[in-house]
Amino acid sequence: MRAEQPSPGLVLIADDVLVNLEVLSRTLESAGIEVSIATDGPMVLERLEYETPDLILLDVTMPGMTGFEVCERLKSSPATADIPVIFTTAHAEIADKLRGFRLGAVDYVTKPFERDELLARVKTQLSLRRALTALARKNAELENEIEVRAAAQADLARLADDLERRVEERTQALARAVAELERAKESLEETVERRTRELQRANERLERELAERASLEEARSALQAQIIAAQAARLAELSTPIIPINDQILVMPLIGVVDEERAQGMVDAATLGVSARGAAVMILDITGVSRVDARVAETLVRAARAVRLLGARVVITGIRPEVARELVALGAEMTGMVTQSTLQDGIAYAMSKTRALSRRAAAPAARE
Repeated sequence: MRAEQPSPGLVLIADDVLVNLEVLSRTLESAGIEVSIATDGPMVLERLEYETPDLILLDVTMPGMTGFEVCERLKSSPATADIPVIFTTAHAEIADKLRGFRLGAVDYVTKPFERDELLARVKTQLSLRRALTALARKNAELENEIEVRAAAQADLARLADDLERRVEERTQALARAVAELERAKESLEETVERRTRELQRANERLERELAERASLEEARSALQAQIIAAQAARLAELSTPIIPINDQILVMPLIGVVDEERAQGMVDAATLGVSARGAAVMILDITGVSRVDARVAETLVRAARAVRLLGARVVITGIRPEVARELVALGAEMTGMVTQSTLQDGIAYAMSKTRALSRRAAAPAARE
């Protein structure tokens, strides 16, 4: 049975010009993308009360409430802050673009619309949103699994405590029996023999219980080993995820601390990902890395060299000012690597390079 294809997603289009709404709707629907429409800023906010789109195409110059004002309202609300916004405008002033990006927009599309460029930008953002949503869902599943494992360990600890209490109680009972035997030494031979038999039976019970305890301890140790192995395997799987943007571009987002084991896993995952998919660009996003030290810098260089040996380009994103200073201070060898400050910039750069490669590959075929 074939796996069910994921939904392309829902795009909310906001524009006060009906012709633009018609062009955008027809273009997106031809690609199988579901469309919702708003003709002004208040209508956008009203629609968000009963439906959550995967992407918003927002006209900058709408009457009443501008696209910039709508975007600022969206990003100030926790319920809508993570919805990606692409501004549409007939003007391409740098100041307007910078303002839009500062407000939280992920891209710009200029009018009149070029169909292939529009679809490429929309599909890229929809794919990235699906990938980020899937990653968040996997993280939640891992946290739930860790809680279940912790509960199992707690139950096992309680069982061990109960067993120790029972052994202590039996030991005390045996001590009382021995004391009674000592006090009865001067009793009749029959009484001594009877007490001896009782002591033997008590010893046998103690040995059985000690054997049971040893068996339970072994079972607990085996279960703990299984839990630790399962957690380690799960953490290794989520520590170096690879997100395909398209057939040519892969993204590896890194989050948290990069230790020696995880660094080797990152290099292996990057080379295997590029080799398996035949990708042309690998984006290493270090936005979520809490600290960039010598190990992280060395890992980036090793991963970049390995990926370049496979014929792919390397783009490193998330280079904040403090990260750049740290890399310079560490003397990291960054020759041949492209750096971008944000993941969105890295994806845009990668898409431009893959398009250029495609055009160069198509040119000889056209001449033939």
